[in-house]
Amino acid sequence: MRSSTVPNGPTAGEGRAFPLLLVALALFSTLTAVAAQTPPPAPPEKQITGVITSSGFTQLSIALPPSKTEAATAVQAQEILSTVTGDLEFSGYFQLVDPSLFAGMNPNDTKIDYDAWTGMKADYLLLTNVYASGNQLTLEGRLYDIKRKEMVTGKRIKGPAQDVRVLAHNLSSVVLDYLFGAGSFPTSQILFTSHLATTEDIFLCDYDGKNILRLTAMGQLNVTPDVNPQGNLIVFTSILKDRQEIFLLDRQGRRRKLYGDGEGLNSNPRFSHDGKTVAFCSSRSGNPDVWTIGVDGKNLTRLTFSYAIDTAPCWSPNDQQIAFTSDRSGSPQIYIMDRDGANVRRLSPPDSGRCDQPIWSPRGDKIAYSCFKDGHFNIAVADLTTGEVTFLTHGEGDSEAPSWSPDGRYLAFASNRSGSYQIYIMRWDGSGVTRITNQPDCYSPCWFKG
Repeated sequence: MRSSTVPNGPTAGEGRAFPLLLVALALFSTLTAVAAQTPPPAPPEKQITGVITSSGFTQLSIALPPSKTEAATAVQAQEILSTVTGDLEFSGYFQLVDPSLFAGMNPNDTKIDYDAWTGMKADYLLLTNVYASGNQLTLEGRLYDIKRKEMVTGKRIKGPAQDVRVLAHNLSSVVLDYLFGAGSFPTSQILFTSHLATTEDIFLCDYDGKNILRLTAMGQLNVTPDVNPQGNLIVFTSILKDRQEIFLLDRQGRRRKLYGDGEGLNSNPRFSHDGKTVAFCSSRSGNPDVWTIGVDGKNLTRLTFSYAIDTAPCWSPNDQQIAFTSDRSGSPQIYIMDRDGANVRRLSPPDSGRCDQPIWSPRGDKIAYSCFKDGHFNIAVADLTTGEVTFLTHGEGDSEAPSWSPDGRYLAFASNRSGSYQIYIMRWDGSGVTRITNQPDCYSPCWFKG
């Protein structure tokens, strides 16, 4: 298991001038789209809302026929359809109507054959139209309720032709938001670290692993990234020889050292939810403890004073508490304390194996962490109301470093189940496990709004 207290890395060459690739300028870019709702959504009382709360949830059946398009945009239209299909399948809310059932139909006729779609047991029909104007691509989506025999929502989305997947994710969000209020994950992104030769660098990708961008190239080990709630600042650990320092990186590609200049080993930084403070682990006092520091580099404060190793801090959604890892009981376990370090109490059950890397859910009701069980590290989730702990992975290799999606419905994590560490995503109940990376040793995912 990768320790939360980052060890000294291999000796690298002298630190180069920070050559952040131009792609870093697109770090948190989002589509600037001209969008219009046509027609307005149905009144709330007619909408289907809720979340998947048990295995007994009945999925909605949705049909996604090929897009109406021209030859010039046929490839983009196919990628849009594939992307939307992937989004809706991963969400867990839908089952897709078998495309072979509507082969030969012309679903984009102005008159919808509701009886035919009813015969295919479709609850909803999503029709798309893709066309280009210069270097701009327009995606029109129309969602039909088959039982009500009417169009219930629609959207026209415009953007650069190269942002075809962004257009598709935005349409997926429209569908998921209308039916379930669950449309944030398709447009979200994930930061992660990947091992490249003698260095480790931070990468950015869409939630599904596409559009990967390398964000750091410092000739050092750059690990454990986190992003602030505003989405315009990354904090991470940078390691060179015997130095471990905390850096900040903004959306213009500028970096500055937040903390560390020979004051021990510093690692695992995590932003507070107001974006004003960073909690991290430092051994500047001679022992690894949890500290906090303002984003402006001021107000350095030590929170733990145990003889043990205290590390991997994370904030509660209201910033009033911090969960962290400590071996004060003899083995690494998960603890919670108030934001000033008071009222420390253990979260992981007494019979737990080694536990590490806690992460508080956005809703504040759960904490996910990695825990050693039956010979492997697995992803566990503790319910803060009931105290019940549920394991979401079950020995499929080692699974570590969980990270919640912005809406708290999904989790990213690192696992070596395929032979090397890669990033995976899954639904909140452990279903729908999907590998999203395919490059050397990927770990420390951070899922954020994008």
